[in-house]
Amino acid sequence: MKTKPMKPVLGQYYYRPHGRTFRIYRYTYVTPYSYSATPTAEAFLSREDARRRVYELNGWKYNADKTSS
Repeated sequence: MKTKPMKPVLGQYYYRPHGRTFRIYRYTYVTPYSYSATPTAEAFLSREDARRRVYELNGWKYNADKTSS
């Protein structure tokens, strides 16, 4: 299942791959045509750990995937 990319929101956090880890970034500049983000000091070895932390930072409710194990 492919998900639609999230629209950037100023101050919100997201994660993306960085080498062999996943880094957390925060949007610092957002316009309808471009955006800029700065990395935080946090990096995770698993995508799921990074996702969990982003949900926590953004104040969202985290639901683990039911398909894993």
